Amino acid sequence: MSDPAVIAAGQGRSFPGPTGAPMTVKIDGSATGGAYSLIEYSHAPHAPGPPPHVHEHHEEAFRVLSGRLSLDVGARTLTLNAGEYVVVPRGVVHRPYNAGASECRFLFITSPALDGFFAEMADLNAATDGNPPASALRELGARWDCVFTELPGEANAATRVVNEPPPS
Repeated sequence: MSDPAVIAAGQGRSFPGPTGAPMTVKIDGSATGGAYSLIEYSHAPHAPGPPPHVHEHHEEAFRVLSGRLSLDVGARTLTLNAGEYVVVPRGVVHRPYNAGASECRFLFITSPALDGFFAEMADLNAATDGNPPASALRELGARWDCVFTELPGEANAATRVVNEPPPS
């Protein structure tokens, strides 16, 4: 039997998240055999969050720790308060963001684990001064089951069919 993983407050692997705020991987895929990862993140007031995207082979579950998290899920917009949870099923376009005037802190679980995607995204953002080209985002997403349905600078990419492969 292996020892339990204990992650104290303030511990974990931290790096800039996709929107620039600090992201801390509390439990990574190596600790769970790839089954899931647990990540702590925050969005500054009025932070737009990531572009809309979909995972065909991953669920994401969010739990708000403080503030309010807005989440576009399909055609719906949800607003979650501290203590509330939501699970985004596979195959549904979604985008978490902060429409409020105060910081929003939340935990999210990805199943299977996606912490490697976020680590690679941090490297890509660092290499491009936070402005990665759409082609690089699509390539990264394709490797990690994250299909962006709309990216800045692309004309009406949201009209693509979700199951259509990303442009090469």
